[in-house]
Amino acid sequence: MSPRPSGPESRPDGPDPGPGPGPGSASHPGSRPGSSATNTAKLRRAHRKSRNGCWECKRRHIKCDESRPKCSNCLVSERDCSFPHSASTPTPASTPTPNLALATTPAATIVNSPSRSPADSTSSSGALYPSQHLLPSSYGPRGIPVVDDVAPPTLPSFNEFFAGSPSSSHPDSPPQPGFTAKHLILFHHAQTSMVFTTNFMPAAISIAVQWAQEAPYAMDQLLALAADHLALHSPESCNVHRHDATELQTRALMWFNRDTQDNVNQENDRLVIPRFLFASLLSIHMLYETLAYYRGSYHAFIDRFIESTHLHRGVRTVMSNSYDVILESGLRPFMVNIRLASESDHLGVECAELERLIDGSDLAPATVAACKSACQAVQWAFNVHASLPSDDNIHAVTALPVLLTPEYVDALRKHRPEALLVLAYYGVLLHRCRNSWIVGNAGAGVIHLIADYLGSFWSEPLRWPLEVISTEQG
Repeated sequence: MSPRPSGPESRPDGPDPGPGPGPGSASHPGSRPGSSATNTAKLRRAHRKSRNGCWECKRRHIKCDESRPKCSNCLVSERDCSFPHSASTPTPASTPTPNLALATTPAATIVNSPSRSPADSTSSSGALYPSQHLLPSSYGPRGIPVVDDVAPPTLPSFNEFFAGSPSSSHPDSPPQPGFTAKHLILFHHAQTSMVFTTNFMPAAISIAVQWAQEAPYAMDQLLALAADHLALHSPESCNVHRHDATELQTRALMWFNRDTQDNVNQENDRLVIPRFLFASLLSIHMLYETLAYYRGSYHAFIDRFIESTHLHRGVRTVMSNSYDVILESGLRPFMVNIRLASESDHLGVECAELERLIDGSDLAPATVAACKSACQAVQWAFNVHASLPSDDNIHAVTALPVLLTPEYVDALRKHRPEALLVLAYYGVLLHRCRNSWIVGNAGAGVIHLIADYLGSFWSEPLRWPLEVISTEQG
């Protein structure tokens, strides 16, 4: 240990550190005794604060990492974060200004919306991702990327997109949507390589093109999904394609916000079709991201799945009073197939034993009713899956989250074992759709996450899901 200096530190160069505590105030290798009376005050360390930091970090005299829209210091301490006007980055004239309370990027930026209801409470992590995409830390046996130990972002309720934001503002004449050569490549990929289902994709592409000028969010979301599909099949360029997917989804949400704010107080059946397409593609994209990138840990997956259900339920919001209008669009074959499959005489019994277990549980009556309703919805999805052609039965998987009630989601948020068992049975359905790129090997992963969390006490109810993933291979 160096001997304590007999006089204050003196620095020959650099900014004047001024008074205050610092490493040099007690002992410092560069300290030397003897000085004039002007150097009697304790000296603090050299200036390490950021020049363009937020107001709160400046007030607290700490270094700001200048992350937008909220720096990490303010995020952790849950403080309001704003930046000096001179430090902010100007918004390009060609891009509409996002309403950050609504237009979030699920794989990039997290914003806690103040208008969220208790039922739509945010992720327990409260973490904020920087303005960049998530990258896979490993790839599963089917090439599905998995991010380990990633705290899921907080997603807004889909209803918040429709409600708009009274405090938001935007130019009276929004810039026209622009598509570049990069977007044409993604569009070509969606047309030729992004296999989803026989009835849905051709109609979706046609509608997106038809409304590309007036409702560009549908096209942007289609291209975002195509970019993620390209990232999955081109691991060497995964970073670039994931960035494109994030960028396009952000722009889609910006345009969607603008459209809903402009039409929030008027019925506009003319825009129902592109809105429904956007809602459907967004919910599919969210399901893919949840299954592909959030299986690193049980809590990361559950939190992300819960958050994504808010967006899935938005499809029902769009369809609630507009089913007949949608039925007259190019999506009619797809809609009719789903309806016929749901009205099929096929009645499976996959969830019968689980429903009896829920009926005999010691949960509160309201929670029993919520879990039983979710169990019946999973059985409905099994029936639809069995009734649809193999090329289209992925719709049973994507439709299920739309049917989950807020009461069930609340039970899932509280990690009620019966609610988790329902999700494990849904994992069986995922496993049976493993040939779809939307799902991959997620079914087995979800079942194992839940089984490991619940432990041996619940091994009997989990016996059938575990048997399925071990016997139904190929």
